[in-house]
Amino acid sequence: MKILHIITTLSSGGAEKMLVDIVKQMQKLDVLCEVLVLTKEENFFGYQLDELNIPVYYGETNKVYSLKNILFIREIINANVYDCIHTHLFASQLYTPIAIKISKNNIPLITTEHSTHNKRRDIKIFLPLDCWIYKQYERIIAVSADTKLNLTAYLPQTKEKTVVIENGIELERYKNASSIEKKLLNNRISEKDIIILMVAAMREQKDQETLIRASKLLPKDYRVVFVGDGERFYDVKKYAEENGRENIVFLGRRTDIPSILATADVFVLSSKWEGFGLVVVEASAAGLPIVASDVGGLREVVKDIGGYLFKPGNEQDLANKIVKSLQENSKKKSNSLEKYDINSTVISYIDLYREILHKFFSF
Repeated sequence: MKILHIITTLSSGGAEKMLVDIVKQMQKLDVLCEVLVLTKEENFFGYQLDELNIPVYYGETNKVYSLKNILFIREIINANVYDCIHTHLFASQLYTPIAIKISKNNIPLITTEHSTHNKRRDIKIFLPLDCWIYKQYERIIAVSADTKLNLTAYLPQTKEKTVVIENGIELERYKNASSIEKKLLNNRISEKDIIILMVAAMREQKDQETLIRASKLLPKDYRVVFVGDGERFYDVKKYAEENGRENIVFLGRRTDIPSILATADVFVLSSKWEGFGLVVVEASAAGLPIVASDVGGLREVVKDIGGYLFKPGNEQDLANKIVKSLQENSKKKSNSLEKYDINSTVISYIDLYREILHKFFSF
C-alpha cells in the first residue's frame, strides 16, 4: 500500500505535527508514504521526514493558495502510483480534487478534519464550495467526536462518510523524557519558580491573552512560559507587556518539547476552539496537571485524562484552576492515556485505507 499525504505546510502546528507522527509510524508498519507540501515556507517539521528518508515534494511557490499548486499536485500524481491520497487542511482539501480531475486519475481521496471550526462556516457564500469539496472524498476523518458533530451540523450530507479517529502520540517519548534545569530555559527563571507552561502556535485560534491576564492573579513565584511562534507572536508579546506581569517568558519555537514538559509544573491550553488539542495528551503523559479551555474537541479529551476546564476568556477562573490543579493534582502519570497511543491511531487509519480500497476498486 502506498499513500500520498498532502498538506499546506510543515510549520509548527498541531495538524502538521500529527501528520509527521502518523507517517513515521506508518513507515514502521511497512506502509509506504510520501508527503507533498504546498510550500516549503515555515518548514519546521520537514527535517524529521528527511532523517527517515521519507520522500517529500515541496511546491516552488511561497503562497499556499497559489493556483500553481494545482499543477504541482497533478505533476506529482502523474509521475507516481498511489493507492490513496490523504489531504490535510483547507488548501490541500480544495486543490487536490481539482488536480485529480484534470489529471484524469482515478485515485480514492481521504481527508482529515482537524478542527471543530473554521472561518468559512461563518460566511454563507463558502457553503457551495465546501459542499463540492467534501463530496469529492470517499471518507472524512474527524479527530474527535465534536469535530464530526460540528462538521455534520454544517454539512449534514457528510455524516455517513465521516468517521472519528482520535489523534495519538508517542506515549513513551513523553513519559520517559528527562527534565532540564529551569534556569536553562531562561535566565529569568529560578529553580524555585512554579512554571505554568503553554505550548501553542500564536495564531487566532489560540488565546494566550487570557493566560497573560491570569498571570497577574497568580502567586508571585508562578512563572508563565510560552513556547511557540506564529503570525501573532509580536502582538502577543506586546499584549503581555501591557496586560501581564513580569513573570512571563517567551521561548519561541523549540524542538525539545518533551523535556520542557518534564520540567514544567502545570500545563495550560487556552484556546478559542480546538479539534482535539493533542498537546494536552503530551503534557498529561509527561505527568503534568492540565488546565484547558472548556471548548468542543478539547473538552472531551481533558475530561478523559482528568484535567481541569475553565471558562474560555475568563482569567479569574483560569487562575483559580491553575492553583487548584497544583493543590490537588501534583505530578502524576495518567492511567487513561493508552487509547491515545499513536500506534492505535495509525492502525485505524490503515484499516480505513484498506476498506476504502476494497470498496473503491470493487465497482
